[in-house]
Amino acid sequence: MKKVFHTLCLLLTAIGCLAQNQSLNSILKQAKKEDKLIFVDCYFTGCIPCAQMDENVFPNALIKAEMDKNFLMLKVDIFKDKLGDTLKVQHILNGFPTFLVLNGDGKLINSSSGYKDPGNLIALFTDARQKAEQHKFLSGFSTSYNEAKYPAFYVEFCKTRKGVTGETIAAYTDTLKNFKAENALLPYLVTRSADEKAIETIFADYNVFAALYGEEVLQPVVDYGLSQKLVKALKTNSDQEAFNDFLASQKKKFSDKTWKICLQTLGSRYYLGMKKDTVGFLKFSIKNPVLYQYHFNALYSTLAAKKGFNPEVTRLFCEWASTIVTENSGLEYMKTAAAVHRLAKDEAGYSKFVKMATAYTASYQMKPETAEASSSK
Repeated sequence: MKKVFHTLCLLLTAIGCLAQNQSLNSILKQAKKEDKLIFVDCYFTGCIPCAQMDENVFPNALIKAEMDKNFLMLKVDIFKDKLGDTLKVQHILNGFPTFLVLNGDGKLINSSSGYKDPGNLIALFTDARQKAEQHKFLSGFSTSYNEAKYPAFYVEFCKTRKGVTGETIAAYTDTLKNFKAENALLPYLVTRSADEKAIETIFADYNVFAALYGEEVLQPVVDYGLSQKLVKALKTNSDQEAFNDFLASQKKKFSDKTWKICLQTLGSRYYLGMKKDTVGFLKFSIKNPVLYQYHFNALYSTLAAKKGFNPEVTRLFCEWASTIVTENSGLEYMKTAAAVHRLAKDEAGYSKFVKMATAYTASYQMKPETAEASSSK
């Protein structure tokens, strides 16, 4: 493994790849001295999206230039490197790769997970630099590691993904005196769940908790809480009016931006999960457009695998794509939008998204064949 990593570091020298055995403290000192941020790539051997980042994204010329100028890069194999155990507890690593951006004081500026093409990663860099310049950071996370700061069951779960039940979470909530204390929400965030009391507390002051931990990290707990509340509210009556009433009762708890994301999860839960109504979900999504996580691409893949693209579904999916996929959405979304328009035999729509993908790859100096893949999907 050391030999493999050494080879990788040689390949990535141009973007400042640091030795994994270098202590985090020394990296923090270097970052302060050079006035740079630290970009931590949390990956594991065998992770396909992680390997794709190494192959297609980190060598990109624009990424190299940005990293050279503003970041120090640290790659950590979460399941093999000693630092991995620390990061699993100190920060929330619920997907891979996970990217952490720290400042020289060890404060977490940004946390994001999943494959990102060069355009997506540049956007993450820009957001992190802006927040750092404004002295914004996620203060819910400790800036230094001390295992005694964390509940024992939480530490065990972070390392093994075992040992936590609903009863464990409820018992933790009963002992929690201050939900806004440092690290207080970590057990909920890592399990992507919460008991009813914790959910109500988080919903009652969502903006504060989002500022403490970041919207992306907090959203899965919000999604879980809303889904639980939806099932409970519609237990005896799940008609459209009851669903609309539920939405109206929850909307006031969130900002317009966050509520759009919540609607995507709730729409999926209600129409696809409870009603098995793909047409209903697509109409709902067109009415409430937002590009969030993997709903769009995941539904396309599911329908393609199950041969669910009848004429009405295909038409609505094309309309949905046209409302949410823009020139800044990312290559994979553009490729999916192109694919569904080709399925619909809509040459104008297909051409639009292929051209969009081609322009995107050129703008971010990506390999031309990645855009051309749109036509073969």
